[in-house]
Amino acid sequence: MQSQSSPPPPAHWWTEPSPPAPATGEPSWLILDRFVHRSTNETPGVVDGDATTSEIAHECVGRPIRASLRIADPPAVSRLYLHWSGRPEIDRCSEPVVIAAHRSSILFRLAVPFEDPMHWDRTFWFPHDYFVYSCSSSPPSLALLPPCFDGGLTDPKLDSLFRPHRWQQQRTMIDRQMGILCHGDKGEFTVADLEHHSKQEVELCLLHHPPPASSHVSVEWSVKRLQVPADMKINLNSWQTDVVVPIGGRCLCWVDYYQGMLLVDVLTVNNSRLHYIPLPSSKDLKSRRVYIDGDPDPFRCLSVSDAGIFKFVCILTKEHPSPHPFTIATWTLVDIHHGRWEKDGKITMGASEFFGLYAAQSYLPRVRPSFPVVSLVDPDIICFLLEDKGRNLFWIVQVNMRSKLLQSSARYINVEEEEEEEGFPAKSDIWKRFIGHYFIRSNFSSYLSEDAITSRKLSEVMQKVKEGRMMQKE
Repeated sequence: MQSQSSPPPPAHWWTEPSPPAPATGEPSWLILDRFVHRSTNETPGVVDGDATTSEIAHECVGRPIRASLRIADPPAVSRLYLHWSGRPEIDRCSEPVVIAAHRSSILFRLAVPFEDPMHWDRTFWFPHDYFVYSCSSSPPSLALLPPCFDGGLTDPKLDSLFRPHRWQQQRTMIDRQMGILCHGDKGEFTVADLEHHSKQEVELCLLHHPPPASSHVSVEWSVKRLQVPADMKINLNSWQTDVVVPIGGRCLCWVDYYQGMLLVDVLTVNNSRLHYIPLPSSKDLKSRRVYIDGDPDPFRCLSVSDAGIFKFVCILTKEHPSPHPFTIATWTLVDIHHGRWEKDGKITMGASEFFGLYAAQSYLPRVRPSFPVVSLVDPDIICFLLEDKGRNLFWIVQVNMRSKLLQSSARYINVEEEEEEEGFPAKSDIWKRFIGHYFIRSNFSSYLSEDAITSRKLSEVMQKVKEGRMMQKE
C-alpha cells in the first residue's frame, strides 16, 4: 500500500492513438445500447458474410454462445446480438447487458440459468458470466472471463447445493464500477472493478487478458488495496461511480458526476497510483446529488475524445424536474495536472434555441433532453435523448453545439420492435421496457477487418420503416 502524495499523471495516461479509419468512409464511432438482443436459436440475427459474427464460445454451464453486432450510424443506436443455444426461458432471470467498451472490445455480462427447475424460483442464485467480444482477430473472438472469488461470500452448506455451478463464492461486481481498457496492438485488454471501503482506501480488482494467440497463458483476477494520499481532497464516504471512462492506453477513470474523476494506471501492477481531478467549480452546478437510487444522473456526462479532450456536459434547470427552461452547458479540461476547467461559452445553448433547431420536424417532442453522448471524434457534437411520453416513444438527435445545427435524428428502436420486425417470438420481459438510460460510445467498427455493411444496411432500413410509419401518423 502507498502513502505518498498524489503526483501528476504522466502524459501517456490520456494520449489516445487514433483508431483506423473505416475503409468505406463511414462514421468511425458508434452509440452502443446497453440492452442486448438475445435469441435461443443459432441462426436468427447471424447474417451471412457479416464481419461482426464471432467464433463460438461456451458459458459456464457449457452451452454454446456467439455474438454479433448490429451496426447503425449515430445518432441511431447499435446493439449487441447474442445467439445462445439451449438457454431455458425463465421469466425472472436477468437478461444480458453491455457494461463497457473500448477500441476493439465490448464487455458484457449475463446470468446463466441452471438446467434444474428446483432453483428456478431463486434466480438470484444463478452465476454471472463476463464475456469480452473483440474484433482484434478475424473472425471476432468471444472470451469467457474466469470467475473472481476474491471477496465473495462463502457458505459451504449452500455451495454444496450448486455444484458444479458457482454462486456463493463469486465476487459481486457492480456494472457501473467496471471498465475495460484495450492496450498494445495484439488484442490485449484489462478489465477492472474499483470499490471503496473507507475514506483512506480503495480496492482494485484487475484481470489482464493476453492476446488471443496466447491461449496457454493463465488468466486470473488479482485484488490490491490502494491508499488514498493524504493530500487528495476526495470524499469517498459519499462517492458514487456514475461511469468508468478509458483514457489512452494505460488508464481507467472512475467518475462521480458530483465530485470528480479518479484516474488509475491499471497497467502498473506493482505501483498503481491514484490521481484525482475535481469537476468544474461553478455556481450553476448543484453540489448535491438529486438521483440517489443508484442510477447515473441523466443530465450529466463526462467523456474523453480520441484526441484526449475531456468534456463535461450538464443540462441545467432551475426547477427540478421541470422539463424547461433548461440550459445545456459544457466545460473542457485545459490543465490535467492542476485540474483546471474552462466553460465553453460559445457552446452554451438554452431551451428556445435548442427547440428552434428542429422546429420544422414536428414529430420531435419539445422536451428537456437527457442522457447526452459526446462524439468520440468531435467533442462539439453531442447526441441527446428526447422522450415523447404521450406516445411512449424516444428519439435521439445529433447536434453540433458550436455551429448550432441539428445534424440528424433517429428513433430509438427497442428490442421488442426489432423482434417484431424480424419475426422473432415476442417476449414480455419487463426489463426491456425502455425508460431511458445512458449509452456507451465505441469505435468498434473502425477495427473490423472488413466493413460490416450488411448489418448497417439492415439498421438503415429498419430506421426508415419506423420513421416512415411515424410520419404517416402525423
